[in-house]
Amino acid sequence: MQRRYTGENIVNCRDLGGYPAAEGKVTQFGRAIRSAIPNTPTENDIEMLRKLGVKTVIDLRGDAETLDMPSVFASLPDFEYHHISLLETNPVFSKQCTDMCEMYILSLTEYSQNYAAALRLISNLDKPFLFHCFAGKDRTGLLAAMLLGAAGVCREDIIADYQVSYTYFRPFYERELNANSGVIWEKDPSKFYSDPAVMERILDYFEEEFGGFYGYFESLGLSDEEICRLSGLLLP
Repeated sequence: MQRRYTGENIVNCRDLGGYPAAEGKVTQFGRAIRSAIPNTPTENDIEMLRKLGVKTVIDLRGDAETLDMPSVFASLPDFEYHHISLLETNPVFSKQCTDMCEMYILSLTEYSQNYAAALRLISNLDKPFLFHCFAGKDRTGLLAAMLLGAAGVCREDIIADYQVSYTYFRPFYERELNANSGVIWEKDPSKFYSDPAVMERILDYFEEEFGGFYGYFESLGLSDEEICRLSGLLLP
């Protein structure tokens, strides 16, 4: 198996497999795949996911985003599609938040019941699934951190997994911006940076406010059984 998958309009697409985890285990490939879907997936993109065995797609974008660009997966019979918004990004960031950390904390608090719904759904999946937002960095990055953390992946690897998002999203961003395609609304590339200091601060937030990921899961109302399934989701 491989860590990164190269698509056309599915970009920043990565497997959560291959990380050292709890009890000397390693997270398994082919279970959870994170990505960005900033534009309508092509036929080649869809075929790539079929070959990876993906059966479920979880769309974390805001309601306005899904109205502007409805997901193709909602109409494909061989995919189970779920839309669970974890933030309306643009207006929230510009009007209410001063930095990425504040935006992430807003997502974790104001959309807490949606995180609960997403985690409950994931805890019951037994086939490979894809979860995505627009750039695959913010909302996707937070959920990826939770899944890795639940498996016992160390802090440094969670931060590293977050950090590479801009590297993988940047070619698409620059291509669409230069083509004036209208897909990219944000002209400031720093909004797409995946600064490791941001994820480091968010991991501190989980520890300070909840005692770690498990405390956050409990605050969402997840049962012990659901949390147990999440902890074993990526493990052999």
